[in-house]
Amino acid sequence: MTSDWVTTGLSAVVILVASVVHGIAGFGFAQVSMGMMPLFRSPSSASIIFTATAVVSNARVWWSVRDAFDWEKWIVPVGGLVVGMPLGIYVFSEFNKAQMRVAIGLTLVLAVIVVGATQQLDTVTDWIEEKDYRPGNVIGVTAGLLAGILGGAVAVPGPPMIVYGAFMAASGFWSDEEMKATFTAFFGTLMLYRLGTLTYTGAVTTPLMIEALVAMPMVFVGAWVGVYIFDHIPERIFQWLVLLLLTVNAFVLLFTAVPEL
Repeated sequence: MTSDWVTTGLSAVVILVASVVHGIAGFGFAQVSMGMMPLFRSPSSASIIFTATAVVSNARVWWSVRDAFDWEKWIVPVGGLVVGMPLGIYVFSEFNKAQMRVAIGLTLVLAVIVVGATQQLDTVTDWIEEKDYRPGNVIGVTAGLLAGILGGAVAVPGPPMIVYGAFMAASGFWSDEEMKATFTAFFGTLMLYRLGTLTYTGAVTTPLMIEALVAMPMVFVGAWVGVYIFDHIPERIFQWLVLLLLTVNAFVLLFTAVPEL
């Protein structure tokens, strides 16, 4: 029983850290949660605890920008999500513990590359603007489909939507607030959909939901701490530090899981 409470406590600390990072950098909740929790508990149980807390985290952020929400911008990628999520959950059900950790590690590497390129490198956003590319609904649906597959399989759905959002913002279709509102609405929908589907399949258990409830206050405490820190340190420096730590985290997952395959 002691080890169970230790695992629950460590999971709550990870959610706290993830929420702090998200409050400062504007990203990282999924990457930190699913990068760290599989180091001390099964990836499948970690994904369920993260999914439940992510619903609340996205709802909290969405509420702050709800006036900028446009359901038409949200519904396009959700059209792909509806198909992609069940496919991802099917893949998730076929993974063993080691395969799941490798998949999470590889997705973290992809997330670091995508976030670093689209949010940290001005040359990339300048290139997007120069190309004057106009993504259509097919691109939006495809981004939602890929995000649904990744979200269902490893609970880290960010990369496809981050690329899509970068193009939409650079093309002038979305303002910063509209992008934030669309992202949080989409990811909140994705996580709610995932939680409902996993509950239907029997993967969500009462003990795991109790652990998620224990960790839930950390979402709000972490957000408050993150906003406070954001006001006192350079944002760009912290974001690069987060990307570096996520990269290290990804390779730790890979190197510890590969020998078990």
